[in-house]
Amino acid sequence: MGGKTKQAPRTKNNAKPSSSSRTAELLGTTTPIFVGFSAQADGNLVPFAPGFASAEQMPEIFDANISPQTQIILRKLSKKDPLTKKKALQELHELITDSDLDALKNILPLWPKFYHNLANDVEHAVREQVQIVQQLLVSKCKRAMAPYLKQIVPVWLASRYDSYAPAASIASNSFRETFARSGEVCLHCESEIIEYCVRNLTFHTPATLSIGKSLKPEEAEQKYQRVVIGSLKVLAFFIEQTAQTAQEKLKEGLATLLAHQKFWTFAKHKLPAIKAAWFDCIYHVLQCAKLLEVLTPQKSQLITTSFQLIDDADPLVAPHVWGCVLLLQSNYADWYSPLNIRKALLPKLSSLLRNAFNGNAQAICPNLLPFLSKINAESLQDLEVYEFYQRFFDDLKSAVVETHAPPLSKMEISTIHNAYFECLRFMLQQINNNAQRTPEIEQFGYGLLEHQLLEPIGNLLHSESVHVKYFFQHTSALVAFWDRECNSKTDKSACSLYVQLLSKFWTRIFELVTQDLAAEDVNEQLLSHVLLLVQDLHVANPSLETQSVKFAEADEETAAAEPTSQQSTPTKKAHDAAAFIQKELKQLVVKLVRICLDKASSSSNSARFIRQVRTLTKMFADAEFYKSLTEQGELRATLDKFVSILEQLKGDACESVVDIVFEVLSILDPGPRFEYIGDTLLKIQQQRVQNLLLHRLLSYPLCTEPAVRQMLARSETCEVISRIAQEVVLDNDRDKLNLLHKCFFQTDTGDILINAATVDNILMAMCEPLNQIAENDMVEVCGSFIAQIMPVICSKANSSLDVRQQVFLKLFKFSLEQKVGDYLSEDTLWEITTCWQDALSSKDIEITDDMLNGCACIVEGLVIDGQDDVSTVQDMAETIAKFIICSTENIEDETQRLSRIDKTLVAFLSSDLKTDELVLQFEHHSVYLETVHKSICAAIPFSSAGIDVDKIALLIKRAALNFATICKLVCRVESPQLTEGSNEGEDELTEDYCDPNANLLKHWSECLIAEMLQCMHVVSAANVWLDLDSYINRDSEDLVLYLSEQVCSFLGNASELVEIIKERLLQEALQENNATIYRLLGYLINTAHYKSFEESATILLHEDLAHQFLSKDAINAYVLMMQHLLPKLAQNSLNWHSAIMLKEPKDVWSKAAVYRSLIINNFKFDVNLKSDRNYILGVLQYITYIGDLQSSTKELFHHNVELLNQPYQAVIDTVEIIKLLRECISRFPYELSIKNWDTIRIGLGSWVLTVSKSIANYRDPKTSFFIVAVFELFLTFSSFVQFEKEKSSTQMLTNMIEEWESLFAREVNVVLFKSFYKLTHEADVEPEFRGCYRALLYRVVSSLELVNYRFIYGFCKVPHSTLSLDQLCNFLLKQLHDSWHFVRMNAVHAIRQLTPYFVADDIDLNDKQSDNIEGSSTISKWHFLNRFEDYLNRYDALIRKYLPEFNFKVTELDDLEPIDRDDGFSYLLIWDCIINCCAKSPVALRSVYTSWLNENHYEENFLHFLFRAMPVDILKNHSAKVHSNGVFKELTWLELISK
Repeated sequence: MGGKTKQAPRTKNNAKPSSSSRTAELLGTTTPIFVGFSAQADGNLVPFAPGFASAEQMPEIFDANISPQTQIILRKLSKKDPLTKKKALQELHELITDSDLDALKNILPLWPKFYHNLANDVEHAVREQVQIVQQLLVSKCKRAMAPYLKQIVPVWLASRYDSYAPAASIASNSFRETFARSGEVCLHCESEIIEYCVRNLTFHTPATLSIGKSLKPEEAEQKYQRVVIGSLKVLAFFIEQTAQTAQEKLKEGLATLLAHQKFWTFAKHKLPAIKAAWFDCIYHVLQCAKLLEVLTPQKSQLITTSFQLIDDADPLVAPHVWGCVLLLQSNYADWYSPLNIRKALLPKLSSLLRNAFNGNAQAICPNLLPFLSKINAESLQDLEVYEFYQRFFDDLKSAVVETHAPPLSKMEISTIHNAYFECLRFMLQQINNNAQRTPEIEQFGYGLLEHQLLEPIGNLLHSESVHVKYFFQHTSALVAFWDRECNSKTDKSACSLYVQLLSKFWTRIFELVTQDLAAEDVNEQLLSHVLLLVQDLHVANPSLETQSVKFAEADEETAAAEPTSQQSTPTKKAHDAAAFIQKELKQLVVKLVRICLDKASSSSNSARFIRQVRTLTKMFADAEFYKSLTEQGELRATLDKFVSILEQLKGDACESVVDIVFEVLSILDPGPRFEYIGDTLLKIQQQRVQNLLLHRLLSYPLCTEPAVRQMLARSETCEVISRIAQEVVLDNDRDKLNLLHKCFFQTDTGDILINAATVDNILMAMCEPLNQIAENDMVEVCGSFIAQIMPVICSKANSSLDVRQQVFLKLFKFSLEQKVGDYLSEDTLWEITTCWQDALSSKDIEITDDMLNGCACIVEGLVIDGQDDVSTVQDMAETIAKFIICSTENIEDETQRLSRIDKTLVAFLSSDLKTDELVLQFEHHSVYLETVHKSICAAIPFSSAGIDVDKIALLIKRAALNFATICKLVCRVESPQLTEGSNEGEDELTEDYCDPNANLLKHWSECLIAEMLQCMHVVSAANVWLDLDSYINRDSEDLVLYLSEQVCSFLGNASELVEIIKERLLQEALQENNATIYRLLGYLINTAHYKSFEESATILLHEDLAHQFLSKDAINAYVLMMQHLLPKLAQNSLNWHSAIMLKEPKDVWSKAAVYRSLIINNFKFDVNLKSDRNYILGVLQYITYIGDLQSSTKELFHHNVELLNQPYQAVIDTVEIIKLLRECISRFPYELSIKNWDTIRIGLGSWVLTVSKSIANYRDPKTSFFIVAVFELFLTFSSFVQFEKEKSSTQMLTNMIEEWESLFAREVNVVLFKSFYKLTHEADVEPEFRGCYRALLYRVVSSLELVNYRFIYGFCKVPHSTLSLDQLCNFLLKQLHDSWHFVRMNAVHAIRQLTPYFVADDIDLNDKQSDNIEGSSTISKWHFLNRFEDYLNRYDALIRKYLPEFNFKVTELDDLEPIDRDDGFSYLLIWDCIINCCAKSPVALRSVYTSWLNENHYEENFLHFLFRAMPVDILKNHSAKVHSNGVFKELTWLELISK
């Protein structure tokens, strides 16, 4: 199992060379000669070129000055692996980058060897990387590289032509950056360069260049090809750079090359790049006159070689071959001597031309004219010269007009046509200039015209060829050249041939064009080609110049100022216009127009001919031209001809005829012109023509003519304009819209072109879209149109007053109603709004009482039917405020202006949606909600609290709009521009700056103040409504918040108006007529006086109000205010030193309310001071006093009485006492004495009887307050009893609880539940009272949580009870489907509490039934769950509609109908009760229950519904965990009731 001995690993920086490289010698400044044996030439040994003989022998022993790391890198460069060499070059690049010049000098002697070897490596990545290293090394070493240039430059130059573009680019850039004058470098290294190239081209082979390398044959061949190409390119470059210097060495090298037969083999090499490089090298030799003598010995061979490849199809070779051919023709007069023209040249040339230059047209075509110019009789040997010419042009014509595969590109087609017509012009010019020309020669010229020009034209007129455009353009240029020559020379004999050619050309063109168009069925293509030919002839330019760009030098100012480019397509210029345009071409155009008109008159498709007619008539527009179009030779006849055609046309063709007609009319005198328009043109009934005629008449300069004004006033013209306006609204045609705009062109006198009736029709038509929904793209178009013409129609009574007023109202409504969106831009909305505002400001529109009422009705309608969001209200308020300002700003008398403002304000702000009665109802409603839900007590009497929710929403919206509008008029706006400018000087304010506070009202009328106070009342009530009613929609909620914010913002202004409002609020509070005002006083905290105190502001406000109220003995007013501020007051803000404690309230309510507030304020936290016990003693003393009164006078505190007819204040006194007792139980129950507890127990026992007697009158506010107070007292007392029973308590409390349970508990629980039953069972609640009823029921239901259902079950189970068990179950099961969630959850709670008692009875019944076998058949009819049967069937009917469509298919889940939330939740709740019943029952009874469920198949629908009700994303991803486990977690009772 032996193997190679494992070598010791090489250590880092090991510079010791390997044993296989010992023979390498250090590379010095001279290169040793090595004779190789693998390269043979003619059977002899051939020595290698210096620099290549030892190219593979890289040094392994290095100078001691070279660092070990560098030596390792250099040694890697000699490896065979390309990747190793590439990485080594990268490392060398990093090393050179980090090294200084002294270190690099040690490497330079070795670099040439490595560079020679790597620059021609077979791996392109290595070649690229070595050029990168070379570039860096040269840039760092600079002059230090000079001693080694002669070794490096030849290979460096050859690398510039590397077949791998990145490597070649790097080498070229580095050479160019290093040497500013490359010619000097070439001369410096002349010998080395020439020797390098000669040896590579004569001696080396693929084998000799690959000695010592294990290259594949194809790799060796590719390397050799790169060397050959590089050497030929280097030689060409050297000749180009040293052309002006002595060239003896070069001549010697070239002589050697030309004498070597191997050099000539490259001319016919299979690789195009080598052939191209060879001819490029020869081209540079031929260009240099000094080197021509070197070519003399091989001239024949060179000529033969070049002309043999004249038809080479390779795009790389062809340009160089033709370059050599042209230079051979120029340099040698006898260039044709070595050639057999007929056999060698003509077949190749003919094939080249017929094949469209083999795809090399751009390279070869520019050489054709020089080539042709060198052809003469002597050069053609035995071939007739005109025979050659004929053959040449026939072949070239094939390239021009025939179809080729693959198709030629546009650039190739253009290039071939240029060459064709250049040669044709040259040939005819030679014939014309030949003074001794014979008739045969002239006939040859005519033949060229016929066969090379006219014959292709005739074919192309019927062809779909892409050559048509190019051929016609060049033909026109050629004919224009002949025309210019004929007209520019006085000696006509000098251009006699051109004269004859022109005559023949026009004769044949007339024949070609007219005979084809005379056919009955004219091809559309023929029409377009004829027109193209005529157009090209009309713009013919005799110049042969093509597009070129000249870049002016920086110092050539004159040259830069001249035109630097010209069009490649011949174009018409004033000084180059051909003479034939007004002669022969004009006659041709007349003929063509007449033919097309005849065709249009008789053809069913006249439009195709009319388009051509319009194009032709644009060329000539003089009177003689139009007269010649008819036989009569009169303009009137021409007009009639076109009008007769016009009546047959439809579509866009009409526009062309109308243009022609008005072009002819412009030639006529004004009288006949307008007579013809009025009597003939305006009588045409075609709508398209009518539109075009109106467009012309309304355009300048015709619109300024009085005759035209008269035509526009005609009734038939007005009807046409009205029709156009109606069509614009439907089709949004821009042309028609522009025509309408033209109607409102104002003359110098301010008049418009149409009458008032027409204006009215236009306005009414264009206003129609403004009445529609914004999702109409015509809204913006029509709105913008009206906004632009509004100033015009309002001036000089250009429309009727009624229409102007209607338009104004529509625009005003539009500004109020519409918002920026997809169909309405901000600019258009601004245009419309500004339009009617300007009309008001300029008094173009006078606001009458009817107009004002109309505007107010618009606002009222939008409040009712418009959107309810805040932004809409803000925009409407801004619009109304602008209306008020604009309509009054130009009233000079201040008294009249203020009066007008008040009148406008009253009109806009008055509304049936916000009357005093509705506001008062809303206030009562809010007081009711606040009293029921909070600790506030409504001491001011009121009899009704109901109001419809829809009325509340509209009331709030209207109040928000009114208050926002007033704020826009009275509140100062902080302008950023003004604020910033105040620090920088007044000149910072631009002229167009408009102060937003300039039009603020400085005088406030009583109606404005009253409106603001009323809106503040609304916001006070609305905030209560928002806080306490959870069934408010989002828009109403936002409006309440917005209105509240507006009030706060207004009160924050430092103005006299705020002080007036504040004073009015205080006066109203002292009157004690409205409970809402006291809540509103809390808004005063936002005034500037209190805002600075921040957290202490409420305390300060309370003290100030207390002083003002109590100083006037308004104790009740103070108590009401204090109750509203209480939640915001800090602890201990109320104490024995407070001002109220120094007063002695006369009412029970006020005194109890003060004590209750004292408890709430001082015992709101768990921590109290010892001194706080004094408050407890004071309160208990008062409770004892109340207890004594209660014992002596039962009726005083409403024990067991009916409340409806009781005085309001007396009931409120009792309610406040109940609330005080409840607070005592909650705050300090252990401080109560047994006497106090007796007061509570006896009172509660008696008050529940009052509740039972009064529950039917729950609509009465005082009754509702009493009911809630008693139920909450029961809840608080029951909570305390339950808490005490669960822990050890004092003997007194234990005795009190036992006495309560034995004497009071059963009756109190039963009476309260029966009262709840009366309150909810089949209750018929009016819609306006539903909000109050919901609040009342919520507080009652919340208090039933601690009802002892043992008493309820026992009461219902008694025979002949007023509430049976069946009634109880039906009542609760029915409530499971109630619309209010809290009612449903209360029903679930009650059923859960009653379930154990029903289950206990079922256990007894089941035991009896089990003893009776025969009774088993009736097992499903006696138990508790049987009471659910009717309701389960009802629910099954509700949920069954969701089940058939559900089949668990994932693709159909998104299309399922959403489940009704109430139905689904109620269904789940009843099943929760059923499952709870099963869970509470023993096994035997549970079996009965489940059997009953199974027999009735209830569980099937339930399980199916459970899956159907799952979230869609869970059903779609049932196999993946898309939710946490929390989504399946059981909800607690608190979570359920809070949903």
